[in-house]
Amino acid sequence: MLILGLLLGLGGLGTLLEGGEKRTSGTATPSETSTARPSDEARDGSPTAPASPAAPTAPTTTAKPPAEPSDATPTTPTTKPKPPSTAAAPPGVVVLRVIDGDTLEVRGEGGVLPKGSVARVRLLEIDAPERGACFADDATDRTAELLPPGSRVRAERDTELTDRYDRYLLYVWNEEGTFVNESLVRSGHAEADLHPPNDKHWPRISKAEDAARQAGAGLWTACPEPPKTSAPPPDPPDSPAPDTPARPDLPDGPPAGVPDVDCSDLSGPVRVGPDDPHRLDRDGDGIGCDTG
Repeated sequence: MLILGLLLGLGGLGTLLEGGEKRTSGTATPSETSTARPSDEARDGSPTAPASPAAPTAPTTTAKPPAEPSDATPTTPTTKPKPPSTAAAPPGVVVLRVIDGDTLEVRGEGGVLPKGSVARVRLLEIDAPERGACFADDATDRTAELLPPGSRVRAERDTELTDRYDRYLLYVWNEEGTFVNESLVRSGHAEADLHPPNDKHWPRISKAEDAARQAGAGLWTACPEPPKTSAPPPDPPDSPAPDTPARPDLPDGPPAGVPDVDCSDLSGPVRVGPDDPHRLDRDGDGIGCDTG
């Protein structure tokens, strides 16, 4: 009996063990998560070599195609270079030569003087020393320095444009903008000399003379004071008065009251009165412009 019980117990234990193995073998295996297909070597049953570490991949550079020429119109500068000016120079006066300290010969270019005309100009409101007188050469040189031949000047007229000698009566400014009439008086190369009605710049020019006198500039120091003209002494009672003036063949000199006249404006010697308003008689013989 004992032996029969042991055999039955052993048979039941074997049944239990067999059922456990069946349950274990019927358990589903987890599905593969990898979607990669095995290599041919894996399918053939050959061992698969371990994957080598991937080499670093160089960044790919996308080559840009060459730029096509643009159809747009190229931009041009909005400011075009100005062509050379062909505008005529403003009307003025060109200096041809300096005659003396206050007289010029010029060519007109329109405006005050007709274009192309050659004329003599007398500088207004001044009187430079007459040729041969004290400081005359200095005055001429100074005027030539301010108004060199070939230079262009700006001219301005006053009430009367010309005098009886067909000279143009003008104020002039040189290329540097210097008012030449005033400058000659201020430096002592000319005196202020008023002849109405041409008096536009008289206050300015007369003040220039005052400054030159006070400074002793130019002729105010270099030249002695001209002798004051006095009335001729009366004739003795027994002496007959002269019937005819000296040198009756000569024309009378220019009267006072006109713009100052120089000997260069006259054709030859003239008789002058006792006052000699234009200071033409340098030797006091009553005849003006008779000396070289």
